[in-house]
Amino acid sequence: MKQYLEDELKRESEAAEQRMAHKLQRVQMECALEKMQAVAEARRQEREAQLHEAKILAKEVYQKKFDQLTKEKQYEMNIALDISQKENQENTEKQLREAKAEHQVKLEETLLEQKEAEAQIQTLNQQLENMTVWKNSLEAEIADTRQAFQKYIDVTFPQLSPGQADFILPFRKTTDYTDQEKGAKPCDEESMACPKMGVRFTVTTGQYHK
Repeated sequence: MKQYLEDELKRESEAAEQRMAHKLQRVQMECALEKMQAVAEARRQEREAQLHEAKILAKEVYQKKFDQLTKEKQYEMNIALDISQKENQENTEKQLREAKAEHQVKLEETLLEQKEAEAQIQTLNQQLENMTVWKNSLEAEIADTRQAFQKYIDVTFPQLSPGQADFILPFRKTTDYTDQEKGAKPCDEESMACPKMGVRFTVTTGQYHK
């Protein structure tokens, strides 16, 4: 009986030990699971924190890069604008110089044409004066010639009545200097030859007898 009790106690003790071992093992497993969950949660939180910090850092880096690129782009645009303004200014100044040079050439041409016109006018005025002097000289010479010829007729033909010799010495009209004469070539002062003012007298004395 005693052996039976001892065996029973032994079995109960072993069973209690097994139950305790199972319970301990279950607690250990639960602790291990809780630990794993806690570690996973901690890692998750750590990852989230790292991701949050990475986002903030990336945002800061992006903002810095963006600001830097903006400044560089603004600088490039300012340089391009300065170059464009300088080129436009140079082109404008070049066009102004070309226009000024062209205007100066046209002005010089106009002044030259004006001088040539004034010289031509002066030459024509001088020719007109020469023609006027030559005309007056011819008028005086013709008047003297008519007077001398009239005396010759009076002496040579004293028997003629006044007016009978008019066909020999017709009446001469004194003409003014006209625009038509202005277009004529001036007479040669040295030779005193004027083709449109030639005078020819022909007298046949043998036809007249008393």
